[in-house]
Amino acid sequence: MQLDWIRTFVTLAQLQHFTKTSEFLNLSQPTVSVHIKKLEQSLGVELIHRSSTNQLFELTPAGKNVFEQGKQMLDLWRTMEQATQKTEDIQLRIGSTHTVSDVLLPDFVKKIKVLYPHVRLQLMIHNHETIVEALNHHELDLALVEGTKGLEPFHVEVISRDELRFFASSRMNLRSSPLILREIGSGTREYANEFLRSERIVPAEILQASSHYLIKQLAVRGLGIAFLSSSMVKEEVQQGKLVPIDPYVIHRPFYAVYPESAASVALIKELVAVIEGPL
Repeated sequence: MQLDWIRTFVTLAQLQHFTKTSEFLNLSQPTVSVHIKKLEQSLGVELIHRSSTNQLFELTPAGKNVFEQGKQMLDLWRTMEQATQKTEDIQLRIGSTHTVSDVLLPDFVKKIKVLYPHVRLQLMIHNHETIVEALNHHELDLALVEGTKGLEPFHVEVISRDELRFFASSRMNLRSSPLILREIGSGTREYANEFLRSERIVPAEILQASSHYLIKQLAVRGLGIAFLSSSMVKEEVQQGKLVPIDPYVIHRPFYAVYPESAASVALIKELVAVIEGPL
């Protein structure tokens, strides 16, 4: 039995997808399948029930036990490596705007915990202006944002792309219906304002909220047109609770921002590469 087989199986059980596992571990999909098969042969038990596509699966009872034991083995191995390398815990302060937090942060934090167990995270979620202020006051090591305003002193690179649209519970008109927008200072609000100016639209009324969840719920209840990331309303659109107001679509990048002089800049660059990898 090899540690690589266990690592592949534990990662597959966590990500629940063969393609994502191969991308995350930088292995080919056939290699992932071979690792799982060899581990099953070594243990003499079936670990997963595969579907006909070989992408969807569920853990067998034995697989669930091996998953728990495998996590402990990997934790022990990391502890041994750290003891050998005398690796000290590193405190990393990461800030994120609300939108990027909802879309990217959960998977990013999970990757950090798997790949960098010695990194201790301190997370700050706020609007764009507050995140930029924290960067300027050296209160953050890395920020994830959707706008570039005020970022001139820092290193900035694109890590992902997002789609913004207007959504409502029924067909509404942007010029005559209330718009439900983020608060001033939010990166999403900046995109909304720029679009409205470019289209020469003067909203009949603006309902302002700092919570994406509240904005979505107000739109579902027919109180206006919400301006949100498409990724945040997939379920509501599928259920018919919200419909996109065509043809208005805005594409925007997400950015990683950090000072080039940061003490942990080498680690930060590694983490940024992790974000840019497939989720």
